[in-house]
Amino acid sequence: MPKKNQTVKTTKLSDLQLHTQYIKEISLKIPAAPYIFENIPPSPNLTVTVDVNAQQLVEEQPNFEVTVFISCVSTTTDDDLTNSIFNLHLQYAGMVTFPTLETSNLEDLLMVHTPDLLFPEIRNTVLNVTRSANLPPVTLQRIDFATMWKEKKETSPE
Repeated sequence: MPKKNQTVKTTKLSDLQLHTQYIKEISLKIPAAPYIFENIPPSPNLTVTVDVNAQQLVEEQPNFEVTVFISCVSTTTDDDLTNSIFNLHLQYAGMVTFPTLETSNLEDLLMVHTPDLLFPEIRNTVLNVTRSANLPPVTLQRIDFATMWKEKKETSPE
């Protein structure tokens, strides 16, 4: 925390150091396999949910793990009956460091800019897993982490 009379600076995005990124956890379930493969529609329903979490690795040091949680649930509807095609859950993380903890935009760097940096690999992972499982390939559309974070802050209790 900044001390009295100490100015808090804004950290530039170029000062963020992404040390590594990795799959923290992944799960793919195809409940009706192998039978579902006989009738998969070319464009099944897909629901995607996203969340972001950041945690400091060592107290008083500007090192963080940022995790993006992605859930993709695909269903099909026949005669008003919803059938599950697959459930894919991914936790994709990155370890980042900033020059200092005394920065006015730490929250934005952690909850918006770091997930933006991780997103291309998240998209590739989801695409490759669904394609390798012989499912309709899922290509995630760009995620607006800034709007998502703003909405989350507005709805969460203080």
